[in-house]
Amino acid sequence: MAEYVKKRGKVIVINPEKDKTMVQELLDFKEKLDKILRQCFRNNDKFVTSLKDSFESFINQRQNKPAEMIAKFVDSKLRAGNKEASEEELEKLLDKIMVIFRFIHGKDVFEAFYKKDLAKRLLVGKSASVDSEKSMLSKLKAECGAGFTSKLEGMFKDMELSRDINVAFKQHMAHLADNESQNTIGDKIDLTVNVLS
Repeated sequence: MAEYVKKRGKVIVINPEKDKTMVQELLDFKEKLDKILRQCFRNNDKFVTSLKDSFESFINQRQNKPAEMIAKFVDSKLRAGNKEASEEELEKLLDKIMVIFRFIHGKDVFEAFYKKDLAKRLLVGKSASVDSEKSMLSKLKAECGAGFTSKLEGMFKDMELSRDINVAFKQHMAHLADNESQNTIGDKIDLTVNVLS
């Protein structure tokens, strides 16, 4: 069975034409194999270990690409406008993605792409939901530790700080406008700044 898993998995990962569908195919393949393990082998420890080893073997044959594709897949699912799934379905999908994520060796590559995509989602306001974003962060933190997610968590703090500063600025400008309403007509400044570090 291990040889079949490696062979079939290698076909999914190695072929550059399958890059766009790689992660979904990996998720489907893993789900199918998990079902076989449960129903046919009653989750026998040797088969479970063999399946894990096989997945880790083939998923890392193409260095860094699976990590990049997983990050892009997560981005597409967490992006606003993605109405394919409810919150619960998205949560289940993120759990499945984390199972695949455990097999990849290029976690730093994943982090780089995920960080870039998260920054875009936060700055442009295209994040589907803050809860889903924080849920994904907590999954990454549980898997890789606080050091892995500290910069990502810092982005959320930066966005909250930016929001607070923008509100304070708008209140200050409104106060100035009230005090000087008779002197200036139409000199209103509207400014919004978001900073991520």
